Amino acid sequence: MRLDLKRAFTKDIGLKILAVIFAFFLWLIVVNIDDPPQTRTFTAVVTVQNEDVLTKAGKLYEIKDGINTVSFRVTAKRSIMEKLSPSDFSAVADMNYLESESRVPVTVTAKTYSSYVTISSKQTYLYVILENQSSGRFVITPEYTGTLSPEMDVNEVKCSPTVITVSGPEKLVSKIASVKAIANITNASADFTENVIPKLFDKDGNELETSGLNLSINSVNVSVDFVGIKSADIVVKTSGELPAGLTLGEITTNPSSVMIMGETAALNDVTSITIPESVINLSNITGSVATTVDIAAYLPEGVVLQEGTSSKVTIFVKMQDQEISEIEVPASNITFENLADGLEATMDEQSIKVYVSGPQSALATLTADQIKGTIDCSGLAAGEKQNVVVILDNLEEVTVQNKSATITIKEGAKDNSSDSSGENGQEAEDDTAENTEE
Repeated sequence: MRLDLKRAFTKDIGLKILAVIFAFFLWLIVVNIDDPPQTRTFTAVVTVQNEDVLTKAGKLYEIKDGINTVSFRVTAKRSIMEKLSPSDFSAVADMNYLESESRVPVTVTAKTYSSYVTISSKQTYLYVILENQSSGRFVITPEYTGTLSPEMDVNEVKCSPTVITVSGPEKLVSKIASVKAIANITNASADFTENVIPKLFDKDGNELETSGLNLSINSVNVSVDFVGIKSADIVVKTSGELPAGLTLGEITTNPSSVMIMGETAALNDVTSITIPESVINLSNITGSVATTVDIAAYLPEGVVLQEGTSSKVTIFVKMQDQEISEIEVPASNITFENLADGLEATMDEQSIKVYVSGPQSALATLTADQIKGTIDCSGLAAGEKQNVVVILDNLEEVTVQNKSATITIKEGAKDNSSDSSGENGQEAEDDTAENTEE
């Protein structure tokens, strides 16, 4: 039996293989002649039309979940289907036909072979989210970043234009707190102008994305002007002569020098900042003293202090064998004199810093509790802050320099204990004793 089967399969094997090949080609011919229809699914990107309908209504749209494609089924003969691709179809969403403020019907058409294909009649939609449109005008703040050589500093930064209009969804526009145009000055050696893209920031200083927003300008010209900088020593001149018995030790300043800036020609003419002799008159000095002056008025023409440099300079005039130091005196050590009845006074600060001078041995043992002072409140009224002079008591071998302070006067029971004369306080104690005896 097995031999019969084997013989049946192997007998005339060449003819049998030829017959199979012939049958396959015959099937191909039949299929090509018949060209049966086929159905496939295509996906196309949706094009939105008539968006101005929403714009005129003060609305903007956002495609929900970012999905801007639709899928559809196409039926065509096999010969046509093999030639089709997604680019052969258009998908259009017309905002004139917006439904329920959430979806737009999509019309799919064939751009090629339109007479030979059938598109499924099932309706497809583009889903959108509507938002209120908003706009705002913002002043552009010019800034710079980067580092310069030690001999240069930024004098001025400006930009053009200075105002920008930003429009878009209300939820995005409302987050904008500032707009900046930032130029990079690293390696700059002369004045320059750089074209930069404006950046948007929220109230916390975080940069915001500009996608989804329309900016009235895409770039800003930022101009940066530079000046030279240098260090200048502070020189103090004096007038008059010290009273008999005093010998000048040294005159120093804190700081001893300041950073100034200006054009190169102006800087080259400056070797120091001189405090004129009218400020320190030795004839009026009775011991070591410290005083603070504003040197802004003493700067040469064309020169200014570098940004961030204080114009306040303290001058220390020391007598021979004496030192000057600063000590913090608590407000509780200061009493008020001649305060009108019905008023009370308080110092605005918890303590004041005063300069003391004397031999090093005396200053070494000095404490803040030892320093007392008074404030004369004659003629002071309630309701205003007052700038007054604190008269400080000198100690043995130690001179305490008077100090200005700010106090507040208000209505209230007078603090009799603050009267240094003690008379009012004694009267109050006597009245209390009499009432107790009764």
